[in-house]
Amino acid sequence: METLTISVPVFIISSVVVVIAGVFLAKYGDEIAEQTGWGTLWVGTILISVATSFPEIVTNISAVIIGSPEIALGTVFGANAKNILTLAGIGAIFGVSGLFSNQDKQTLVLAAVAVLLGLLTLFLTLIGDLRVASSSFSGIVLAVAYVLGMKLVFSSIQKGEKQEDSLKENASGRSSWIGFLAASVAIICSAPFLASSAEGIAGSSGLSASFVGVLLVAFVTTLPEATVAVAAALRRSPGLIIGNIFGSCAFNLFIIPISDLFDDKPLLLNVNSEHMLTLIGSVILMSAGYFALVFGARGQLNISRLINPLMIFFYIGLMYAVYNIK
Repeated sequence: METLTISVPVFIISSVVVVIAGVFLAKYGDEIAEQTGWGTLWVGTILISVATSFPEIVTNISAVIIGSPEIALGTVFGANAKNILTLAGIGAIFGVSGLFSNQDKQTLVLAAVAVLLGLLTLFLTLIGDLRVASSSFSGIVLAVAYVLGMKLVFSSIQKGEKQEDSLKENASGRSSWIGFLAASVAIICSAPFLASSAEGIAGSSGLSASFVGVLLVAFVTTLPEATVAVAAALRRSPGLIIGNIFGSCAFNLFIIPISDLFDDKPLLLNVNSEHMLTLIGSVILMSAGYFALVFGARGQLNISRLINPLMIFFYIGLMYAVYNIK
């Protein structure tokens, strides 16, 4: 009871901070995209997705240090599944046509990179892992794959978008960067409280650590992504939404090699049946999101409209299956 008395208020306060910061993160990210000529997709993929993934980073490192790798893995895989649920939710509320139509090649490249990283993680989990210096074999492979994937995305964006000759170094530009930094710091500072309070609430429920990571901790650590996505939808900035969602999915898998640095045992060796089911489910969801983008880009929005609700139902079924798996 004492734990709930402390955890619930902390959870509410930190959630409010994250939501408010997420709104400003989308606002200033959109402004930076316009002022620099980088484009909303690249800003969403790198700047915003990394900033909104700080809760996952903090949670994973903390979980590994305290000897709870089950929560760490559950958070990563669960967060990716939850991110696609957010994408489908945006499509259901704001309309599929505005989200999935008129998407260009670089958007599809980003989504494909996220899916391939998910498949690579699944493959590395199945073949086993071993320690290599201060990291692991799978950690090194995932880190290299992530860097190469982001390089591929950046190259496609450079070819597909007209870059501005110079930055707009004015007061408005500086204020956007300052605002973006302030919003990022707010999320970074509130993330540990958000995650720890969620674990405190879940601790009294008797649920397994893996399921707590997959559902509750993954839910609260993806609040920044969800908030930014909604704010971007209100600003009619689909590039920011796609960049944020799929960029976060890719970066979340990059957290695995980061977490490996804080443990003597490769993180993927701790994968259990709940993790495996969630990982497979998250890859399926990311693939569905990718195909929704592909058909939308081809003008076949009826198929995208069919895929969108299926992603929502699949996520619900996935969480039910993870909860009941033995």
